[in-house]
Amino acid sequence: MVDDWKCVGCLYCIAACPYKVRFINPVTKAADKCDFCYESRVGKGKLPACVDACPTKALVFGDLNDRGSTLYSMLLSHPISRDKASLGTAPKLFKIRAATGEIVL
Repeated sequence: MVDDWKCVGCLYCIAACPYKVRFINPVTKAADKCDFCYESRVGKGKLPACVDACPTKALVFGDLNDRGSTLYSMLLSHPISRDKASLGTAPKLFKIRAATGEIVL
């Protein structure tokens, strides 16, 4: 998370981000990225807005430490991948792949 008061808008974090997801927030003028609605929704016990609004339920959100959660069982029972895990950044965004490792249309 970025402290809006300390960010000078130099764009170095945007250039350095291996996931290419940082941007300058037009309201705060500070670097920003999706925080899965941490303060506005998750902190109040709700799901992130994207998960709640997804009409096909393609997005799942939960606690990786909760072994009884839907998320935990889903990750154990499906082949998964994580972008740029080789960089040692320990990404927590998991993508469920088709059994063959390809997208099935």
